[in-house]
Amino acid sequence: MITLSPKQREVCRRALHSPKRWNIKVGAVRSGKTFCDLFLIPRRIALADPGGQIALIGYTSDTLERNILSPMRSLYGERFVGRIGKGGRARLFGRECLCIGAYTASCGDKLRGISLSYAYGDEMTTWNEEVFTMLKSRLDREGSVFDGSCNPDVPFHWFKRLMDSASEEGISVTEFIIDDNRLLPADFVRSLKEEYAGTVYYDRYILGKWCAGEGAVYRRLAESPESFVTDDDSGIICADMGVDFGGSASATAFVLTGCTKGYERVTTVDSFYSKEPLSPERLEREFCAFVRNALVRFPLRDIYCDSAEQILIRGLENAARRERLPVMIHNARKSPINDRISFFLSLMGQKRFFIHRRCPQVLKAFREAVWKDGKRLDDGSSDIDSLDAAEYSVERRMRDILER
Repeated sequence: MITLSPKQREVCRRALHSPKRWNIKVGAVRSGKTFCDLFLIPRRIALADPGGQIALIGYTSDTLERNILSPMRSLYGERFVGRIGKGGRARLFGRECLCIGAYTASCGDKLRGISLSYAYGDEMTTWNEEVFTMLKSRLDREGSVFDGSCNPDVPFHWFKRLMDSASEEGISVTEFIIDDNRLLPADFVRSLKEEYAGTVYYDRYILGKWCAGEGAVYRRLAESPESFVTDDDSGIICADMGVDFGGSASATAFVLTGCTKGYERVTTVDSFYSKEPLSPERLEREFCAFVRNALVRFPLRDIYCDSAEQILIRGLENAARRERLPVMIHNARKSPINDRISFFLSLMGQKRFFIHRRCPQVLKAFREAVWKDGKRLDDGSSDIDSLDAAEYSVERRMRDILER
């Protein structure tokens, strides 16, 4: 039997019986915000004006499937919650619904020319602002309603400014802290608080505050770097590699990350860094040498590269084929930076992330990463390139690693 907390029940009651045009839930992770929506969405769809369309919007269609559609499917079954098909549409509770991402301004083009009677928004602080601007003009039916949820970000985030400037008649904002979800195991809540302790994410993801960060991003590692250094690279059963390409003001970096059985430990096991600009030929030689050396010691198969450099990626693919290196080269997913930072902070808090002593540049990159005006500073004063490569190397496994 599924039970809602008192706060969740009150939020659902208010949203159904006295909805505003914009109904927003914002606050801590795992505080029960999105769980409310699994019950609200079916009722909203049933009540929506049949003359308008329905849209569900997330950072990408994949995150929308993971965060919303899959949990709803578990509750209501395939009969009522279909899967996203061609044209980005899914049949939900008897209605055809548009399901789109909002990670770039061009995603808003999918909303052009349509009239919406209901829209739902997931992870709204990760959206491109222009998608939200387009959405506002599409909710043009009598009684059109929007439900959305997000984690807080910096105080000057565009969505926070919008909430602060909106009239009370048109918007309802409900704030959550982690302790609002009384159904979470006490041990889990305590562990989560310990993982984020001493970081800006404690205020955001535990207390649900909009706050700017200053100082070290990875404070625990910055204060005690040696506790994250290891000489042990045994037991690695899978290894992935990230590649960040150098430009006029950046460096080229390769980072190899290995995981032990059950994702118990995640370790940076090898790296390459060159501040010197590399010609395509030199880049391919360094890449092949690094991969060949890695294959001798680790089960490397997949390599994830900065997707902004397609010509260089094709060069690496050709070089790997020519050298008969048994690896697959992909575009990096490039998920939101804050999600990648949160991933490493969580592993550090659980004492599951380590950097091998042979990778001093990667340790330096983590140690020197700092916040500036609520964002990770990227002005060439620190090694963001090694951080990007390290993040690319684990992106595809982040969810599985955290859910170990």
